[in-house]
Amino acid sequence: MRRLLLLALLCAACKNDRAAPDSTTPQVVEPRGPDPLLLRVPRAGGTGRVYVYPKLDSAVWDADEVPALDRVLAFDESGGTVAYVDSKGFPGRIDLRETDVTKASRAKLTSLSSANGSDIYGINSKGEIVRLNPTGGDWHFKPPVPARSVFAQPNGELIVTANKGRQTLVWRVRPPDDIVLDSTVLPLSGRGVRTSIGDRIYFAVDSGLVGIKAKDLTPVGNVELESRVRALAPTPSGDRLYVATMADSGISIVDRYSGKVGMGVVLPAPPADLRMDALGRYLLARFPKGDSAWVVAIGTNRLVGAVHTRWETDLPAIAPDGKLVLLDGKDVVFVDAEKLEVVSTVTGAAKDFWYFFAWDGFRPRARGLDQPVTFGDSGSNDSLAASSTPSAIPEAPTNPSADTTGVSPITSAPTTGFTVQFAAILTEDKAQQIAASIRVGATPAHVVSSTISGSPIFRVVMGPFTTKEEAERVGRAAKHEYWVYEGSP
Repeated sequence: MRRLLLLALLCAACKNDRAAPDSTTPQVVEPRGPDPLLLRVPRAGGTGRVYVYPKLDSAVWDADEVPALDRVLAFDESGGTVAYVDSKGFPGRIDLRETDVTKASRAKLTSLSSANGSDIYGINSKGEIVRLNPTGGDWHFKPPVPARSVFAQPNGELIVTANKGRQTLVWRVRPPDDIVLDSTVLPLSGRGVRTSIGDRIYFAVDSGLVGIKAKDLTPVGNVELESRVRALAPTPSGDRLYVATMADSGISIVDRYSGKVGMGVVLPAPPADLRMDALGRYLLARFPKGDSAWVVAIGTNRLVGAVHTRWETDLPAIAPDGKLVLLDGKDVVFVDAEKLEVVSTVTGAAKDFWYFFAWDGFRPRARGLDQPVTFGDSGSNDSLAASSTPSAIPEAPTNPSADTTGVSPITSAPTTGFTVQFAAILTEDKAQQIAASIRVGATPAHVVSSTISGSPIFRVVMGPFTTKEEAERVGRAAKHEYWVYEGSP
């Protein structure tokens, strides 16, 4: 009897589960990556527009007075900022969130570089490295020898090179410090290329290539080639480096792990330039003469064929879905990368500069993100009331002459947050002098010491502060070169 009763109860429970309303069923949300986007700006300058690819008939963003663009340096996914170089060689930024276009510098700089789309680095007429920061925290670094090139790294560091005699000097620094963390000497080199992930940099030399590890400038071995290097194109992962030389009609492939050189694809003639797909699917090789390019499938190192296209700094390119994007007279055509057949044509679009990127910043915000935070009634509000009273907030010291900068008194978080750094000096006396000259409201800068590679370093800092915005505000108010980093001094 007990068994029958138990069985009946189990059946009833199962029936109730099956009869549960649909609203109680968990909703599974499919993961979704960033949206494929396309920025188009008239080559003569004008209104810039962003489209969600492949819907090119309606723009999701536009801004007036965008200058004529020469190339894009980088895109800041967190801030929604595109760092660019205009047709006159000046750097600038397009802020997709604020719909704002600004010139980053009125001085002409060379070797412009950016890894994050926010900080832009270049070399001034004196051979000094200049950092252009959107919040005003510009920084200068004078290397021992006037710089020739600068490579911005994803981790915030810089690789700086200079030529001296028959040698190329290389330094590693981390702004805003002016301390050389590592250095090395290479044979006199020409152009250099950084891998997408920033772990290695390769330089062209007379005998071929020489590479270094970005983390400590350790050489990774020389790569001997039969003639001088004309173009370099690393894969997105950095596992292979495609090399075109002056005299060889084949594209050589350098394996980063073994250092061996293999012949990838034999072309009818030596290519004039190489362009890698951002996703590593195809390689485009420019004809030495005429408006055409060869298409190489990276996965099989197979020559797919040749296509007719003009070669500009932006196009030809490979679209997010793998189609070739080519310039055909006044039009832009999309071509199947395997069949080399035209799929679609955008009439008159060759007059625009094209830049493909990925971002989720144009998506509608979830409703819950903009709702005010509420707290349930736990029966007692004493603890909440006590923690939110003004007496719980430390009072800043009063000073009749303070607050002349328009900045309110500063309160620092006890352990974590964001720190403003103004300098890193090898001598404590000089660091103290700099700290004494920096004051925001009633709060002066102070010196903290640390040790790097056995050497004492004295950093001039303020903070930490609860938010990055507060730290940036203090840095600007200090009217001194600064850098904001996350963490305590």
